Amino acid sequence: MDNLVTRYRLKYLVALVIMLLVLTMTTGLTLYLLEQQKQVARVINVAGMQRMLSQKAALHLEYVIIMREHNVAADRQALNNALQLMQANHDFLLMRDGEQYKHLNTELYQWYFAQPGDLDRQLKQYLALLSGVASQPDLDQIQEIHTRSQLLLQDLDHAVLLFEQFTNEKLEKLRNLQLLMWLLGLALLLAEIKWIFFPMERSITSAIDRLQQTRLKAEHANQSRAMFLARASHELRTPLQAVLGYLHLYQESQRDSYLAQANKAAQQLKALIASVEDYNRLSDEQQPELNCHPARLTDTLGQPVATYRLLAREKGLDFSYHFSSHTEKIFACDHERLSWVIGQLLDNAVKFTEQGTVRLSARVEPVNPEEDELNWRFFCEVEDSGPGFNVAQIKASASGISTDGHHYQGLQLGLARCNLLLAIMSGELTFLPCEPHGTKASLSLPLKRLPEPEPVSGLARHKVLLVEDNQLNAKIIEKMLDNMELTSIHASHGGQAIEVLAHQSFDVILMDLNMPIMDGFKAIKEIRQTLMLSTPILVLTANTSEQAIKSAVQLGATDYLFKPVEKGALERALHKVLTLSDAT
Repeated sequence: MDNLVTRYRLKYLVALVIMLLVLTMTTGLTLYLLEQQKQVARVINVAGMQRMLSQKAALHLEYVIIMREHNVAADRQALNNALQLMQANHDFLLMRDGEQYKHLNTELYQWYFAQPGDLDRQLKQYLALLSGVASQPDLDQIQEIHTRSQLLLQDLDHAVLLFEQFTNEKLEKLRNLQLLMWLLGLALLLAEIKWIFFPMERSITSAIDRLQQTRLKAEHANQSRAMFLARASHELRTPLQAVLGYLHLYQESQRDSYLAQANKAAQQLKALIASVEDYNRLSDEQQPELNCHPARLTDTLGQPVATYRLLAREKGLDFSYHFSSHTEKIFACDHERLSWVIGQLLDNAVKFTEQGTVRLSARVEPVNPEEDELNWRFFCEVEDSGPGFNVAQIKASASGISTDGHHYQGLQLGLARCNLLLAIMSGELTFLPCEPHGTKASLSLPLKRLPEPEPVSGLARHKVLLVEDNQLNAKIIEKMLDNMELTSIHASHGGQAIEVLAHQSFDVILMDLNMPIMDGFKAIKEIRQTLMLSTPILVLTANTSEQAIKSAVQLGATDYLFKPVEKGALERALHKVLTLSDAT
């Protein structure tokens, strides 16, 4: 927004400066034209005055000659004044500006200094004649004075005409220049309108439209977030209910199988929590990143089954499932998100089936069994005997549009997020109606088969520094490390970890990020830049922000894991960072 304001302000200032320049030039030219008109009027006035003075001087001289015996002092003074003024006017008209005559053009120059006019010589001779006769009056010279005055009058008349023509031409040029400046100002104004003001108007209109769209998008996002939080509270209770239910059954019967089912339901709860991060990415128009890792499909499928089998049982539904033998093998994919997608399909099937059955079947087949043992394809079907669906509802769900605000279906991402995740994983999802009623959801996606993993070895007797502020989490992780035959020391915040590292050495550091006193970011920076240690740092955090992880890695973290963490994942991550450390 600040850049937009700066850009518009700059354009406005440029337009204003151009307009001021044009206005200044036009005003200056107008003032110059007025001054030239004043000068022209004076030149023409002086030229015309010369005609009058030539006759006036002649009349005064004739009177002095005729009345020479009487007191004619006043007439002599008037004659002298006329001659002096006539000489001064002549000097003004022949004023020079360097090498050029200021008030003469070519025609006037020829008239003043060449034949047939030779006005400069005539005027000087006329003034000399009048001055000589005035000093020695003679009646015989009256006729000569009269004749010379008439001839001079004719030449002065022609000079006045030439002056008028010259000044008119000069004024016409100035008027044309003034008109040109006016047209230039108009052209600049039109140019400003076209290339500055119109684009500014379009830009402002576009900016306002974008702001309106952003505002509407923000309002929609706020509404979606509010709806999402309301539905999240509802949806998180489903796997939580399964966890509590299996734990209650275990307390009653002490059967270990119920603990296993509770663990699977907890894993489904973990997958559901992960969908919150995907929702944030979708809200920010970012594509979720896959977390592909090896695991058995039976474990992945067992998580949603454990959750929704208990829910179906409570509703009195017949819940059944069947997995092919190949699902026991190890495959690489984003098992957490695949579990979530299947959980969403089971959630819809159980939720909208009031009576009858819900069946889940899964199989995996090699794409080319004779030539390729790595590429397989996973097929899963969820079938229910519910009321079925119509095409409009499926399309609305796929586009993320809820047509029914009363059903808490999924986290209100529903089919839109399922399709998005399957598209990222190169999978497909289709729906078919069942007879006489019900729905069959079929999904498929490619998988990579991996060999059975070798047991992780070489971790025993390594020393680990655990930096964790939550005491319960610290005890759980310390127990995992103890089961791996690792020695661990616990620090409750980054400052305490720095103090421990100043006196002891460790093979690896498990670092939480969000802690009191000194957080993990500052602690990593102190370890790398102050203590100058190269000990591998494995970030263990519940902060799934991409920016937070990026900052930690830039500061010197070796790798990261998100909470809640399983023993197997922690064991593999520790083996990875310790192997990298030994290699360097």
